[in-house]
Amino acid sequence: MSKIEQEEYNSVNEIMVPFKGRSSLKQFIRNKPHKWGIKIFARAGVSGIIYDFEIYRGKGTVKETNLGISGDILIKLVETLPRNLNYKVFTDNWFTSYKLLCELKKLGIFASGTVRIARLPGCQLKSDAELKKEGRGSFDFCTEENENIFAVKWFDNKTVQVVSTYIGLQPIQNVKRWSSSEKKFIDLPQPYAIQIYNKYMGGVDLNDILVSLYRIKIGVRRYYLRIIYHLIDICIVNAWLLYRRDCSARGIKKFKRLVTFRAEVAHAMLQQNAPLRRRGRPSDAEVEQPPRKRPVVPRLIDDVRFDGFSHWPEHIEPKQRCRNCIKSYTRISCMKCNMPLCLSKEKNCFIKFHDQ
Repeated sequence: MSKIEQEEYNSVNEIMVPFKGRSSLKQFIRNKPHKWGIKIFARAGVSGIIYDFEIYRGKGTVKETNLGISGDILIKLVETLPRNLNYKVFTDNWFTSYKLLCELKKLGIFASGTVRIARLPGCQLKSDAELKKEGRGSFDFCTEENENIFAVKWFDNKTVQVVSTYIGLQPIQNVKRWSSSEKKFIDLPQPYAIQIYNKYMGGVDLNDILVSLYRIKIGVRRYYLRIIYHLIDICIVNAWLLYRRDCSARGIKKFKRLVTFRAEVAHAMLQQNAPLRRRGRPSDAEVEQPPRKRPVVPRLIDDVRFDGFSHWPEHIEPKQRCRNCIKSYTRISCMKCNMPLCLSKEKNCFIKFHDQ
């Protein structure tokens, strides 16, 4: 099995697994859609594929260093990223600090993120009041000379500080913003560091949104089952995003919706372990259904059809039309697929049907 190539732009953020039962792992975050739950820190690509995660367990979640709990978690999540190959990581202000940026730079990983101004010692930027007085679109910046770390403070409706080890101020481009006073969209100058951060920060949030669309909704009191169900949801979303990437690489513009993809995965898993039909005389407990004039054949999933496992021929009565060539009649059927297929001296549709 080939290894999935990781994306150049990655983001690190938190995920809340909805849970209100009793558990020492349960957390409360006020500004989340699900305020009560189990916190998971994850690293995802810009497409939304999650590559690594860590369940928050309080003190002792990861090995402690002098970077604090937020820095320790981020260093743990980027362990699987290749070094010195131009990979970038984007974080929010809970993670970002001057020490963390310096440590990531030593590891050969570029970083950018919003930051609390108290975590940038010696960085003197204009106050919020000064930028507000200058108006929307105003900004101030500075550069740390020893490690070449750039920091910018930009004012829109409120101020935001972004710090980076590889992005600067230029090129400054205009962005559209709604003006309540003028009742129209206006152009505001925006530094390049702010633009790139807004573009590549949302990978974890994108995955979380896709998971929430068709979440496994089973009421459980045991926290570990809730975690397992959520991880299954993440795996399905990751698989769907990889499927979309493969479709794009092949030039296929029309692809399956997420709900259809989930249904086919569930169908394939049920078919994979479906018991074989019993032979011999049926017992008294088995109720025989009256035969249909035109039997309905369910649509077969390709994962079951081409898996190459337990596809055995059996004799059936009465004879039926072959599902592969649609020309001949046959008394041979696949025990697993439940499909009548030709198997004679002249032709072998049984092999052709299962050969991809």
